[in-house]
Amino acid sequence: MRTAKAAAFIFVLCVSAGSMSPLVSAEVETADQSRGSDRVDELMGRYNLYPAFEKGGRGLGNFFGGWLEIPYNIQTRFSKSDTGGSLFTGVVHGLLRAIVRTGVGAYETVTFFLPYPENFAPILPTLPYYQKTTKRDPPLWE
Repeated sequence: MRTAKAAAFIFVLCVSAGSMSPLVSAEVETADQSRGSDRVDELMGRYNLYPAFEKGGRGLGNFFGGWLEIPYNIQTRFSKSDTGGSLFTGVVHGLLRAIVRTGVGAYETVTFFLPYPENFAPILPTLPYYQKTTKRDPPLWE
């Protein structure tokens, strides 16, 4: 978490180096350290960078976790009456969705500073693997 904040702080400083020269001075840093404020949070809030970094993180998650669509679709399409057919359709649907999710993840990662779609909204719904729930459904084969 601290590494991401530090990287965001360095990026903000590099982008706006000309207009933010007082931020680099030692006097300002010691004054803020004595008050206990977080410089990165202040800059992220000032320039409203939270949605952009959220989109970037979502893009990386989709890019590297797109393959999780395959086992998820196998599980959701599994039926005890037609095991071979449901396995085949689960693999095919999962593979196609994995390709789409990985492509969308690459798009969101590359364009994370652009507010497209509207206000950094997600393009795809969140995978159940990433949703924050405490209750898990038992697998269909149990």
